[in-house]
Amino acid sequence: MGILFSQRYQRAIESNALSVEIPEPARRKVWTQLAAFNAPMHIQRDPYDNWISRSSVLEETESDLLTEHGWQRLPVSPYPNDTQYHEALRLFVLGGEGAYVFDTVEIAAGYMDAAEKDTLRQKVNQIFELHDCPWRMSDGEFFKLDADFVGARLAAHAHDSLAANQFTGAANEYAKARQYLGTGDVREAIFFAGHSFESVMTVLTQLEHANGDRLIKELSAQGYFDDLPETVRAGFMDHVLRTLPFLRNKLGGHGQGKDIVPIPPAYGDLAIQMAAVFHNFLITKHLERSPPPQSDPEPSVPAELTADDDLPF
Repeated sequence: MGILFSQRYQRAIESNALSVEIPEPARRKVWTQLAAFNAPMHIQRDPYDNWISRSSVLEETESDLLTEHGWQRLPVSPYPNDTQYHEALRLFVLGGEGAYVFDTVEIAAGYMDAAEKDTLRQKVNQIFELHDCPWRMSDGEFFKLDADFVGARLAAHAHDSLAANQFTGAANEYAKARQYLGTGDVREAIFFAGHSFESVMTVLTQLEHANGDRLIKELSAQGYFDDLPETVRAGFMDHVLRTLPFLRNKLGGHGQGKDIVPIPPAYGDLAIQMAAVFHNFLITKHLERSPPPQSDPEPSVPAELTADDDLPF
């Protein structure tokens, strides 16, 4: 289990820089989904003992919540006497702090197989979109959407695309960019957005320890932009692909010397959305050049012969 939502954003939550509001109808629907995915489990808790305990996804989720937060029991009041159907956990999701609700979903997702986890992600994201809740789940973690709807969808799709196509390093850097923006650290958000873009180019070009300018030139040398007229390629690289490295070099990180000034959040939004656009573009180009292998179709099973069918000889 990784670091939970409330732990990742602890400082921002405690300083009131970040607030998690989940509408009551969305909470009810999220709980319904969690209950639907509450599969039974068998766990060997002691590696030196063959005893197998019967448990469930929600039972393990509640246990992990208590362990992670140092609670004796879930902070719901009045605490229910009836533990059937995980009543305390239900009340916790329906009325607890929003950050802890996200903890609950993230822990539960960690106990599901890949298909169930992805289905839960889709369901939760649909619920939040329906109820105008600016949070989405990707790769088992919640992140806050930016203000622009189109940019938000791009950001969510970009992270999923990176993870699905095994750009693990770039996906982690992109997640950090969104986390830093959520906590108000715009400079670091810009830095990691730009770094994630360079990480994707590094994977595509296999060119290690190169800066953004060199990586863009190498993409061109390897033919990634050969579908553009030759007279346009240089301008495309200069005026389009180098915009995010420019933001990273001038606004991101800690290399601005005496000219360091506060950066408005809008520039962090811009960097993350630009990274999303470039990620999606480069992954599309990558898949065009190296399409995933097609799975062999299952051989068709001939229909069973009946007495009225002609024999095949």
